Amino acid sequence: MATKEPSVWDALLRSGSDGVPAVADLLWGEEVAAQDRVRIGPPDDAASVTLTRYSDRHVIAEVFLPEGEELTRDQEQQLTALGWEQTESGTSPIRPTWCLEWRWYADAETRAPRGRAIVAALRDVLALPADRLTVRGWGNDGPFRAYGFEEFDDRPSLRAATGPCTDWHDLRTRLDWVLSTLPADAAVVIAGPGNSVVQFMTTFGSTVHTSAMDSTLDAADLPTRESPGDERHRTFFDDGWEPSIFTAGMAEWTLGEPVIHAGAGPLARKAVTALRLLGAGTPKDLRIRAFRNGRRPDPDYVFTELGLERL
Repeated sequence: MATKEPSVWDALLRSGSDGVPAVADLLWGEEVAAQDRVRIGPPDDAASVTLTRYSDRHVIAEVFLPEGEELTRDQEQQLTALGWEQTESGTSPIRPTWCLEWRWYADAETRAPRGRAIVAALRDVLALPADRLTVRGWGNDGPFRAYGFEEFDDRPSLRAATGPCTDWHDLRTRLDWVLSTLPADAAVVIAGPGNSVVQFMTTFGSTVHTSAMDSTLDAADLPTRESPGDERHRTFFDDGWEPSIFTAGMAEWTLGEPVIHAGAGPLARKAVTALRLLGAGTPKDLRIRAFRNGRRPDPDYVFTELGLERL
């Protein structure tokens, strides 16, 4: 008889001698840095639970939903029964609504029910399919593999996404991982045909600056949602981009400075839309630059993970 492969639920609920599910100890230990995070959920803009080491003592688990979605009343009641508490922390486009908090060194009687509540939220409340769940780790210095969950890591090069990227859906998936795990104070600049550029720069506050350079934008006469001027501008507006003056006489499209502490959410999709609107016919038309400010190492892994040529 063939041996049944363990599911992600088995891995998350696997316990040691103290009976604590492994998911509760993903950020356990003194060596874990503040702002280290582990996201559990399907890739791209999907519901998930993200664990964050908020200090040298505390871990917080948060439920995140795709942009524009809300929990049903029944789901909220289920979370309450599991011990989750509602909070107003976080901002659009990724807004945490329900949280669990504990100290990483708390006793087993404290950690164990929180681990079980995390799995119940993912499996029973959010009804996420086991075969699509990934376990993604990152912190201020970039990505890391969550110990014990390596087989569920969705780093593109680990899922055989190697070589040049030639497909827009593939680029969106790769870019979702890259933007989610990019180190703090780092940038990814994607150049398309002409002088078109779409770029993202992360901050130490878990947000990202967004910009799309469009030669058709007139800084002296910016389009509006009511009067976009042409179909390209209308599509930018429809996808959430807004025109802005970033320096004297120069305009750009921006998504503002969204929070990315639960993953990139819709940013990868919106980046791909912008690149295509700006004239790229295929990902092979794109070139990239990735760097980190100061003396810290540049995130050179980005070139391999995106499968795009250097700028």
